[in-house]
Amino acid sequence: MSKSDWWALIVTIWTSGILAEVAISVIRFVNANTKNKRVLLFTKWAEQAVKYAEKHGETNQDKKRQAIQVLYDRLLANKMPLMFSDEQIDAEIETAVTKLHDTN
Repeated sequence: MSKSDWWALIVTIWTSGILAEVAISVIRFVNANTKNKRVLLFTKWAEQAVKYAEKHGETNQDKKRQAIQVLYDRLLANKMPLMFSDEQIDAEIETAVTKLHDTN
């Protein structure tokens, strides 16, 4: 194929909308993959925060407060403080506590 044939093929694909649909699908895949990785990191950090708080906290309230603060600090350090709500953070800390006590 000559250069002009390639250009004609590219223009045809572009004007038909196929290329745009492929680009949109790729963007959606990348976004979903990125969100999934953020959630996995969030879960891992919550578990680490709970383990830290279990070792360094006095009362249950103190441990929870400390775990939430460690998780907030970690989110802030990674420029992700507004990606998760207070309710999500609280729920993830509770889940990490349950998981920690179930494994022990």
